[in-house]
Amino acid sequence: MITDRNFDLLKEAVSELARLKGAADSPARFLSYLYSSALEEWAVRLDMDPLQLNKLVSMRDETLGQSAW
Repeated sequence: MITDRNFDLLKEAVSELARLKGAADSPARFLSYLYSSALEEWAVRLDMDPLQLNKLVSMRDETLGQSAW
């Protein structure tokens, strides 16, 4: 079960990563590296699989504008 603190960290991670992912979609390799590094760092901090966290970021991008986040 996710505690309130962990859920707040997860929301913070997904929000930050979504901003970075949007920038990383540009052709600049540095931004892609930055996103990848941040994804790994947050995954370790949240004790999550990076692929699972990346999927949450993608889902957030798809639901942007809805009140889910």
